[in-house]
Amino acid sequence: MHITSTEPQNQTINPDKLGIFSDYFSRLKVGSMLNNSGIVKTKGASPLELFTIVFNLVFIGKNFFQGVVRNQKVGVGKDAVYDFLNSPIYNWRRFTTLLSSRIYCIIKSLLDDYSEEVLIFDDSTYDTSRSKKVELLYRVYDHSTHKYLKGFRLLTLGWSDGNSFLGIDFALLSSADKKNRYNEINPNIDKRTCGYQRRQEAITKSTMHLEPMVKNSG
Repeated sequence: MHITSTEPQNQTINPDKLGIFSDYFSRLKVGSMLNNSGIVKTKGASPLELFTIVFNLVFIGKNFFQGVVRNQKVGVGKDAVYDFLNSPIYNWRRFTTLLSSRIYCIIKSLLDDYSEEVLIFDDSTYDTSRSKKVELLYRVYDHSTHKYLKGFRLLTLGWSDGNSFLGIDFALLSSADKKNRYNEINPNIDKRTCGYQRRQEAITKSTMHLEPMVKNSG
């Protein structure tokens, strides 16, 4: 389903005026969840404003380059958005867990006592064939095309009641075998950060993630 925003595509978005997402973000308290996940303002635009800009790209049908880099009316510089997305200290796993938990409570209130709920694991190929310098990029076999490509495997844990699907957690996986990897972990990254833990997670066998991901969702 393609969703088109009725807001101007070059609109400057700020935390006090979130356009079509205002009620949605307010009800879910997205700003508070960002703060509780260590995603806080250091300088310039607030995390909520930056998050909204990136979130908005999906609904206006533009990629990062079109919607941020070339869009001079977006209100913030591209470096601020890059730093926001790439910061190793931000705990995005905690944020997605908080967000999915809040959405689940809303869905749960609409279900009857006979609804069956299940957890689902999905392991899909994440194609980044145009990339060259991405950390832990590796040669992955795509079972749908029966070809090798540059990319990752995206392991996703989701919840479903048979009608709705809600993503709870994910792990972007590389190869545990060093010879299959094109690039290694940036040696300058702080080993105490969430970002470093994610990188270590990426080179761990996928079967090792199943139990921790389920426990984390609880």
